[in-house]
Amino acid sequence: MYDVRRLVLLRDLAERGTMTAVSEQHGITTSAVSQQLRILEEEVGAALTRRDGRVLRLTGAGRVLVDHTARILAALEEAESAVAATGDTIAGVLKIACFSTAMSELALPVATQLGAEHPDLRVRLVDSMPIDSVPAVRQQEVDLAITYTYSFGAADLPSGMTTDYLFSDPLVLLTPPEWRERIAIDGLAAVADADWIAAPDGAPSISSIMFSCRQAGFTPRIGHRSGSFAMMSEMVDRGFGVTIVPQISVPDRFRHLVAAPIVDGARRIGVTYRQASIERPAVAAAIRAFRQRVRPDVADVGLAS
Repeated sequence: MYDVRRLVLLRDLAERGTMTAVSEQHGITTSAVSQQLRILEEEVGAALTRRDGRVLRLTGAGRVLVDHTARILAALEEAESAVAATGDTIAGVLKIACFSTAMSELALPVATQLGAEHPDLRVRLVDSMPIDSVPAVRQQEVDLAITYTYSFGAADLPSGMTTDYLFSDPLVLLTPPEWRERIAIDGLAAVADADWIAAPDGAPSISSIMFSCRQAGFTPRIGHRSGSFAMMSEMVDRGFGVTIVPQISVPDRFRHLVAAPIVDGARRIGVTYRQASIERPAVAAAIRAFRQRVRPDVADVGLAS
């Protein structure tokens, strides 16, 4: 019978391409990774990888084994969840990843609620963007993640994972208050000549600015960069320019800067988890708590909805 830990190393090698990346991910030496994969090849009786420049590619046998690994891991987690469901109490450790702007509104209240309702459950929170938290859920480094996708973006997830939609976070235009009348007449085109404040290139939020402005017929002139929505709001307040941000990211003291919503612009926020973990009582309780936090009227709807 194949060793599950070696199967995981092969799967991660297939995704990351180098022994070094896998060793860093698992906190072991490169030679240890190589040794474990050689043992797995001996168990299988076939070569599992081949060298392609600096990258290792899977052979046919390697690809078959990786395909089966996902199902093996899911079956094991389903078994663990089913056993946990036979207990009388919800206990253990539950790790939840959440991006910063939803931490105070979602993750902290839910973690507090779970701790009060289930004294034997220890909830651990991780501040993490979806680009990192989704792989962390898949790798079983965390159990759940509060994630988002922009309304104009794709929402693909790895096999065996799902996202329960919680609510939409509208995108809003922030400008100095004196510009509001002009925006009411001309819409986003009214700020076509303004300096724009945006996140660094590559950040998900900058796509919302570029997409919305191009829909309005212009390319924004980005004059300032910041990785913090709160700082972007403050920069608008001080007259440095305009920006588009998610509504829940605007601090209360800067709410007067909200000039208009962005038509058809929003972040869809949800809770992402492994399907095989849904029978685990702690995971199910957390998902119910998140639903109750944002939609009290449907908090008791079954998790399959």
